[in-house]
Amino acid sequence: MSRVCGISGIVAGSIEKEWIESMNTKLKHRGPDDEGYLLVNTKKKIFEERGGKDSKVPLKHVQEQVNFEIDLVFGHRRLSILDLSPAGHQPMKYEKNGDVVWIVYNGEIYNYLELREKLIKEGYEFKTNTDTEVLLASYLEWGFDCVQKFNGMWAFVIYDVGKNLLFGSRDRFGVKPLYYIHKNGYFVFASEIKAILSLPFVKRVVNERILFDYLVFGLSEHTAETFFKDVYRLEPSYNFILNLDNNKLKLERYYRLGYNDSAGVFKQRSFEAYVRKTNELVEKAIDLRLRSDVPVGTCLSGGIDSSVIATVINKLIHEKELPQIGKIQKVFSACYEEQDIDECDYAELVVENTKTEWHRTFPTSEEFLKDLENLIYIQEEPFGSTSIYAQYRVMKLAKEKGVKVLLDGQGGDELFTGYPMYYASYFIELFRNFRFLTLFRELRNLRNSPASLKDIVLFLIRRISVKFPIEIKLKLLEISQSEMRYLKKEFIKKCKGRDPSRGMVSYALNDMCHLLMTGYHLQRLLKYEDRNSMAHSIEARTPFSDDLELIEYVFSIPSVYKIHKGWSKYLLREAFKDSLPKEIRLRRDKKGFFTPEKEWISEIKEKLKRMIEFENPYIDTKALVRDFDKIIDTFSEYGFWMFWRMINALLWIKVFDLEYEKV
Repeated sequence: MSRVCGISGIVAGSIEKEWIESMNTKLKHRGPDDEGYLLVNTKKKIFEERGGKDSKVPLKHVQEQVNFEIDLVFGHRRLSILDLSPAGHQPMKYEKNGDVVWIVYNGEIYNYLELREKLIKEGYEFKTNTDTEVLLASYLEWGFDCVQKFNGMWAFVIYDVGKNLLFGSRDRFGVKPLYYIHKNGYFVFASEIKAILSLPFVKRVVNERILFDYLVFGLSEHTAETFFKDVYRLEPSYNFILNLDNNKLKLERYYRLGYNDSAGVFKQRSFEAYVRKTNELVEKAIDLRLRSDVPVGTCLSGGIDSSVIATVINKLIHEKELPQIGKIQKVFSACYEEQDIDECDYAELVVENTKTEWHRTFPTSEEFLKDLENLIYIQEEPFGSTSIYAQYRVMKLAKEKGVKVLLDGQGGDELFTGYPMYYASYFIELFRNFRFLTLFRELRNLRNSPASLKDIVLFLIRRISVKFPIEIKLKLLEISQSEMRYLKKEFIKKCKGRDPSRGMVSYALNDMCHLLMTGYHLQRLLKYEDRNSMAHSIEARTPFSDDLELIEYVFSIPSVYKIHKGWSKYLLREAFKDSLPKEIRLRRDKKGFFTPEKEWISEIKEKLKRMIEFENPYIDTKALVRDFDKIIDTFSEYGFWMFWRMINALLWIKVFDLEYEKV
């Protein structure tokens, strides 16, 4: 079933064979088990399929002689999870009644067995047990609407021979990546940007607009543009169609998540029904994501989301045979000596409750410095904080222990209201709906929440400031964050007309959940997850981020059932009331996958200074290095985040040897 891999392709008037192999090589970490290629002349309808140097399929190498001119190539790297036989080799072809289609595919269609049965009744035949073949047959049966039938995560490109087009798609919430460049007669796509950058005709140039959004507003994944000029990401819930006759590209959105826009009135009987159904759907989503022919483990932070996953898996182990997990579940955690950020005491409670095999990693500043440039290369674009290094180390540990699939709780905060910012939206919603008694009760129970009254007020101020003109926003940033002074004035002047934060505001709880679930917030986290896991040839599965039935159900529930008596994630807490350790179910704090960022930067500051001191058009590095110690000593959370973003951006420019935009 599983095809969590790396895909790539080129469309051009004439293609050098080594180009596609260069791209595929850059994606080897995504699929170390096999590789494959498809070489095509689309005008004469001539095809040749080939394997790579280390392919398990006995096919010729791609650089050997080809007897026709190539104008389309597909490349694929395979990570085998289910159906480990050569039958799952890609690119894969399906043919019915003279219609021929080829695919390169990265992802999982979890409901492929149900779709397979429907397609068999319609006269389709299958030679493999893969969801790849089901996906191809689904396309022949339902055309572009086939994606409406899928529950899962995917990024794929289909070559329809008869219609002479490419059809590409990305899953609804952005679990699996797909990037492309469409310029000067070329169309190139790949799972990661580094594969596209390997081509000789692609220039490595900083996209100053996106860099500005990141440095000033802390944004990324908020538009189709990437940090690399002319390289775009196919956004979640989008398809593309490339007409191979005229090289015209068309983008279409195929899905929009609906939601209940009412606050509602809390009724105990309704709540109990919501709790039962939530429990059922969460367990079903986790169960689906345990299908595997290779070892499966679980990320365990000690928070509610990962604790629920570990707890449900433990329950399933006792209900049925799960050889991919064994009798004892393996769980993986990042731990620290710093008690204010460490969650391992909570994780240990889950370990004791579920009798799991616990593996821990203890990242240090020295290890972080050693891995930093590689981490930036893996992530490809600047990231928000050092916290993703904890996830990187957990994935590394899992690989060392022989695990190839990891379930993770990503998306639980967005789906079930886990962030302090949700309280402000909910309180505004109650106020606007004249629900003053409910509002008073929630304010009185604020002691149960991870948010303080100060947090809520600050969040409201930031939300209100979103509506201000960009000139006022920049002035406020200069006043509140002294680190703004290190950005060069010409750079700010050049980009100050941009205002990416407008529209990123909500005054109702479900609307705010929708904004974070479908917008940049979750997409950014899923990107980190994808790169960190695939860098170690591990498939990450996120039941809270891509299970369509679960997500649509939770978004159909009124706001009043999601934050109640001051408790965030009230539905999830109550749905697993009888199985979670009490200390975790009643946790009020919100830590996330943190690292001791300030301490680490302080400990490695001398080496960091030497790494970032080079001339560039965006940041005054001489002043930044001069004031480095002072910035650390006068630590403020938001200012320090901007400080890190500057360091990260400079290292990113260096790692990818980037050119600057010409005026």
